[in-house]
Amino acid sequence: MFLSKYIINSITEFILLDKPLLGLNFDGFRCSSYQNRSVTPDSPTNYIDDSFRVFSDVGINCIRIPIHWESYEKNPAEFNDEIDNISVNANRYNIFCIYDNHQWECSSYLGYGIGFPNSLLLPEFHKDNPEKTSLDPPSYEDLENFWNNWWDRKLKTDDGKDGWEKQLEYLEQVVRRVKDKKSTFGFEILNEPQVFRQGDFKLVGNYHGYILER
Repeated sequence: MFLSKYIINSITEFILLDKPLLGLNFDGFRCSSYQNRSVTPDSPTNYIDDSFRVFSDVGINCIRIPIHWESYEKNPAEFNDEIDNISVNANRYNIFCIYDNHQWECSSYLGYGIGFPNSLLLPEFHKDNPEKTSLDPPSYEDLENFWNNWWDRKLKTDDGKDGWEKQLEYLEQVVRRVKDKKSTFGFEILNEPQVFRQGDFKLVGNYHGYILER
């Protein structure tokens, strides 16, 4: 849960809100579907509508929504339908949304994490049965290899496209879907990126600059 009395409108400008933001994380089902697990549980009937009604009733006025690139690649139509459902209900109940480009432990291709899609992992990592290992902890070596190559901008998708550029294409389609909704409060470029080399902190800045410039 989080509480805030202001928002940052730019690098240097703060805007006071009429009332504090009281918020929490809210996970969808299709926006958080593991690409390397064969079954995604069905959400309860009216899960999103009922959740937002409860949020409104108890004074929750902002939610952070983790969305996952691998979930989008698994089923774009279901992913987008859920995003639309969330934004429509957020408008209805006057709740702000922060869309979080989420990753945790990189990807279900490497272990029990979620985030980056198979198309980015396949050229660099070779797993005989990623569905079987998607419940196991990812190895330190795999995580280090992934993040070092990500910051060096060496990772390409299985169709030969630059990883940063391909992720930006994904993010842009999410932004286009929700940017004109009154409930859209902002976007998180990447949740909890990992750094294994001290010098990569500058490269993290380069990455964020690349996304923001577009």
